[in-house]
Amino acid sequence: MMDRLPVHSDQARAGADGAGRNGRHARGMSNDGGRKSNDEWGEGRFEEVPLETGGRSGMIVPMRFSNRATGLAGLVLAGWTGVSVVHAAPVTLANPSFELPSTGFVDTRVDGWNKTPAPVWFDPATTGGVTWDQISGVFSNPPVGQPTRKTNIDGSQALYLFALPTAGLTQGLAATYEAGVSYELTVGVAGGGGGMPEGTTLVLGFYYLDGVNPVSLGATVVSHSAAAFPTTTTFVDYSAVLPAALGGEAWVGKSIGVQIISANATGVGYWDLDHVRLEATVVPEPGTWALMGTGVGLLALTGWRRAARR
Repeated sequence: MMDRLPVHSDQARAGADGAGRNGRHARGMSNDGGRKSNDEWGEGRFEEVPLETGGRSGMIVPMRFSNRATGLAGLVLAGWTGVSVVHAAPVTLANPSFELPSTGFVDTRVDGWNKTPAPVWFDPATTGGVTWDQISGVFSNPPVGQPTRKTNIDGSQALYLFALPTAGLTQGLAATYEAGVSYELTVGVAGGGGGMPEGTTLVLGFYYLDGVNPVSLGATVVSHSAAAFPTTTTFVDYSAVLPAALGGEAWVGKSIGVQIISANATGVGYWDLDHVRLEATVVPEPGTWALMGTGVGLLALTGWRRAARR
């Protein structure tokens, strides 16, 4: 398996001899994150995590009222119950579009993110000398006119990640998981590079630390196919949703962790990743929706009675 590991446009080799560290000006970023220790991740194999699917957890309650008075009452009710149109709020990530460090070609450093540790089975002797650190890194978008140029990149750089099991990036945030809040992680993904076989998978999701041990939460599995990724030059958005906790869950109050990890892989091919986004949405409690439903029913009955008296 390992003797067929491809090199992403000579990026890994460039990282080895330092040729990939020649800087060039890229889009300025105010949050450089800083690298953290990987000690908290320890050693071990990646385990499957439960798949969560679906759209945003925020809900919009449409109301139509027959007259101005009833409409006003509806607005008062909505304010009284605390129910309104729910908007997602962005949560700050370090280096979300992999603009740092700035490079004119490739750099194996990824500011603000932690690389997963090398598994016990990894041996650079079987990869032509490619080290675990060279398995991922940032690269600059090729010039206009080049066939590998990304068409919808956010900024001027992106991340490459070889399709090796457990290879990936994690980031622990200062923000913590809150009860009654759902979270959505979105990543621009381009699959199929380097002859990647169909069925190769990538996991996008959340985690929290139980002491020093990471525990995976809701995740989405991205599977490569020609239908999902007809071209390697366009990023496709994939999202993982963590439903709102009720309050007694182990992760409530713990630091939010996001992870991008290669899962089912043969060592052939690579993923390109860009524009990582995280949003938090306050979800009203079920009792609040029930109370509002009762109020809407009363408003509808009031409107019907008024119409019947006319």
